[in-house]
Amino acid sequence: MSTLRTWASTFTIQPGVLTNVLKLMKAKGDFLTEEEKLTVISFDETYISHRICYDKKFEKVYGPHRCVQTVVARGLLSNWKQPIFYNYDTSMTKELLNNIIQALHENGFNVIAIVSDMGSSNVGLWRDMGISITNTSFKHPMTNRNVHVFADVPHMLKLARNHFLDQ
Repeated sequence: MSTLRTWASTFTIQPGVLTNVLKLMKAKGDFLTEEEKLTVISFDETYISHRICYDKKFEKVYGPHRCVQTVVARGLLSNWKQPIFYNYDTSMTKELLNNIIQALHENGFNVIAIVSDMGSSNVGLWRDMGISITNTSFKHPMTNRNVHVFADVPHMLKLARNHFLDQ
């Protein structure tokens, strides 16, 4: 087995916030400027096959699951991106989003924006967070500064296309 594969096999990747990834980000963050650590997170639910999967290393069965929620952090002013969360059959909630933002903050990365599609569960999240046409931000749970909310543009284009096709 290669050195890299041996090293990577020591990581425990379980559903939830990827704490090992955040530790690596924190170490890398020591070499980044504050501007390079300005962070945008995007999240989406992806529907997956209803199969069962067996993990030999942990002797654990996963599934069947309907969907996986994935959160990716990326630099606003610098070219980096990193998956930081995944979980099965989990909708994004205000509490979960704030926990993810807090975890990034504790590791030196300042979330200033989020991006999501306009699926019904995300529209419900926006409503829970007080997001509307006239209020497009919410308060950061740690800094109390504005975190701006953006709809995913490709998803908005698909919705517009579908609307016109339905007319």
